[in-house]
Amino acid sequence: MTDPSRIKTPFETPEKFTISTPIVVLGIFVALLRERFSAESASTPDLPWEWVEDLKATQLFVEAGFNENMEARNTRPAVWVDYLQHTFGKVSIGDQDQMPIYIPKRVQWYFALAEMDMVIDCTSQDMGESRLLAGYVQEFLQFCADIIEAGFGIRSMSPIILGRTTPYEKDRSLFNSEIQFRIGYERRWMTFPFANTLNGIGAKVADAADPEKYFREMALRE
Repeated sequence: MTDPSRIKTPFETPEKFTISTPIVVLGIFVALLRERFSAESASTPDLPWEWVEDLKATQLFVEAGFNENMEARNTRPAVWVDYLQHTFGKVSIGDQDQMPIYIPKRVQWYFALAEMDMVIDCTSQDMGESRLLAGYVQEFLQFCADIIEAGFGIRSMSPIILGRTTPYEKDRSLFNSEIQFRIGYERRWMTFPFANTLNGIGAKVADAADPEKYFREMALRE
């Protein structure tokens, strides 16, 4: 198993790193798994595969799920990182720039806990190899969850669940061992004064003979 202290974090403290989109989360886990299977990560016993940047030379693909159409996909084992769904929890209102609030000039901060259901497909032409690869991935993510949370702006990670090994639904010539877990992260944003935009829409609607028709045409491009 890799020494967890070797996991590289992007910044000295997690406060300097915030997650802005689900794509950033995919990138974090792709980077972590590439590091796990790279030559720089010592492992006892040695891993059967080594990831390298060169797609022609690597023994293992570690990619985001939307890269699954790669031509070399069927020739070597692979780890595909994706997510099933993304949702925001209850929104909390933060500090306001002035009291009482004057809507046309208001700047408002918001906060919500975002959650993503992650899925990692571990594929291979060999059923046993697919299972073995998934076992390494599961153990790495589970054993290092606390370090991942602390170093990459992730608030929580659920237990890592490894499912059955079955024919891969996207390519029946491959076997797939699916891993699922949920992560949560804090999302913060602020709104700037929106009154001018609303006033602009209102002026256009006022000029329209039929406001309902105006919005219908906007949606349907009639």
